[in-house]
Amino acid sequence: MNLGKILLLLLLPVLVSLEAEEIRIAASDLLADYIEAPLEVYGEDNDLTFTIDSIGSLPALDRLRSDEIDLAIIAVPDGDEVPRQEFSVYPFVYDVAVIAVNESNPIDEISLPYLGGIFGSNEEYNFNTWGDMNLSGWGNRNIKPLAGTREGGIALELFRYTVFKGGVMKPNVAMVKDSEIEDLLRSDAASIAILSNLSEKSQVKVLMVSEEEGAPAFGPSEDNVHYGDYPISLAFYIVYNERDELKLRPVVRELLNDDVAASLRQNDLVPLPDAVRRKLLLDLDLK
Repeated sequence: MNLGKILLLLLLPVLVSLEAEEIRIAASDLLADYIEAPLEVYGEDNDLTFTIDSIGSLPALDRLRSDEIDLAIIAVPDGDEVPRQEFSVYPFVYDVAVIAVNESNPIDEISLPYLGGIFGSNEEYNFNTWGDMNLSGWGNRNIKPLAGTREGGIALELFRYTVFKGGVMKPNVAMVKDSEIEDLLRSDAASIAILSNLSEKSQVKVLMVSEEEGAPAFGPSEDNVHYGDYPISLAFYIVYNERDELKLRPVVRELLNDDVAASLRQNDLVPLPDAVRRKLLLDLDLK
């Protein structure tokens, strides 16, 4: 055996050890782009490479079951079962639909059935004027419903799924780009809008929402969304096979850290409350 082959055989274990470990992730296409950059930074610092596929939740679960991936981030609609018996599961983030009006509007809260009466056909109620809702001092002022549209966003679909019984939007609901809808709210006191994010502009008021008329209403804060009090939300979970606990525990810690939470907030998603994330991180450490 010549000297070159001997040196290659001696170096081979070193070269293999230097190769970064691959972590295969399938994430809902609603948020995959928002976790990629923080994970890439983490991978560079820890000799890991992340392969992130942006696919739907059901295909992601199928790939996890067949060992094609290591970890999945899935959406679980309200009422569906979280697969806790099959996988290790951690809550991760939420998507919401936000309801907003002009700040001069005296209304502060609204119920899901009343929202159905404003935006939907064939619902329990049918409201065309603010006076129909017994809004004091607003008489026959027509309600002007707006729906914000954003590429890749699901606020409208989430609203329909949560609010409508008939499932059909009224024809008078104006579809408006998310970037323009808040200016319309500010300029028209009679308008009400479905948004994908909390308003940061003055003269716009976000409403609290209740499940039923007369029930307690809650705003879309991180705590209210996480604990299930704000009703128009969709939960996402981190899931993986328990046998991979040691391998994936550092990755789960990274997904729950402040940098990823900040990236999610910047993209109109609602991360876990800070106190909840701290508790989950502590639980991971104690494992």
